[in-house]
Amino acid sequence: MRQPVLTALAATASLCAALTPVTAAAAQNTPGASTAKVVNTKSRTQLDAYWTPDRIRAAKPMPAPEGPSAARPAAPTKKGVPVHIPATRPVTAPDAGIQSSVWGTVGRLYFTIPGKGDYICSGNVVTAANRSVVATARHCGFGDGGTNYRFAPGYNKGNTPNGWWGWRSAGWLTGGGQENDSAFLVLDAPNGRRVQDVVGSTGLGFNWSSNYAHILGLPVDKDYAVWCEGQGYAGPSGQRLMNNCNGLSGGASGGAWIENYQSDGSATQTGAYSGSYGAAAAASAWGNSSYDVWNGAQSS
Repeated sequence: MRQPVLTALAATASLCAALTPVTAAAAQNTPGASTAKVVNTKSRTQLDAYWTPDRIRAAKPMPAPEGPSAARPAAPTKKGVPVHIPATRPVTAPDAGIQSSVWGTVGRLYFTIPGKGDYICSGNVVTAANRSVVATARHCGFGDGGTNYRFAPGYNKGNTPNGWWGWRSAGWLTGGGQENDSAFLVLDAPNGRRVQDVVGSTGLGFNWSSNYAHILGLPVDKDYAVWCEGQGYAGPSGQRLMNNCNGLSGGASGGAWIENYQSDGSATQTGAYSGSYGAAAAASAWGNSSYDVWNGAQSS
C-alpha cells in the first residue's frame, strides 16, 4: 500500500476506434444478468443543499456483500470477444505523450439509501462518449433505491482538487453475485464542465482474462486512494479474485480493478471492487452485459 501523488496527468487515445459497438461474435450476455436504470429527479441545487458538512461526516462506508459460503459454479457461457476502449487525456493537458493517471480519476462517492442513511463508496472515471461516466459497484445503493449520488475525482483526505459532480442517471446489472457487481453512474455537467474533460479517463476492457492486476479504492479509515496488486484469477462464480490484498476496507467498494498499469498511472479497468471472497479480494468481471450497461450510460 502507498499513498499516491494525486496528479491529473493527461492521456493519449482516439475515441474513433474506442467507441465502436461490440461485434456480433460477442453477443452472448452474462447468464442470469439483466440491466436496470434510474434517472435523477433532483436539481443540482437540491443535491448540494443535502450534502451538509454534518451529513458528510456522518456518512458510513457501504458494507460489501458477503461472498458465498460455498462455491457457486458459474453458468456455462461462450466467452465474448475482448473489447478495449482506450483512455483519454484531460482537454486541459494537450501533451500527446502523457497518459491519464488513475490516481486522478479514482475518487470518493457519496450517496443515500432512503430509510437507511448516507453511505460512502469509491468510483472511477472511465471513457465515454458523453465524457461523464463513473464506474462503481452495484452494491453501492443501486437496486436499493440509492439517490443523492455525488462524486469527487482525486479526493484526498477531504480535499477535492477537481470539485464535486452530481448525477443524472445510473445503470447496473441485476442478478448474479460478485461477478455482476457492476454499475455505471452518469454525472451532471455543471456549466458544461464534464468530468472526463477535467481529469481524463481510464480505459475499459470487456471480456478480458484475469491477468496481473491492481485494485484501487478509498477506504474510509485512510481517506485517500490506496492499492494492492497481484495475479488475478477467475473465481468459482466467475468473479475476479486476488490473494494477499490487505487494506481495502470499508469505503473502497466500487474501486477499480485495473490491468496494464503503467508507471505514469495509465491503465485499463476490467471490473469493480466488490469486497472479499474468503481470504481473497473480489471484483466483478466485465463482460457483454456490463458493456451493454456502459454503452447505455455513455449514450445518456
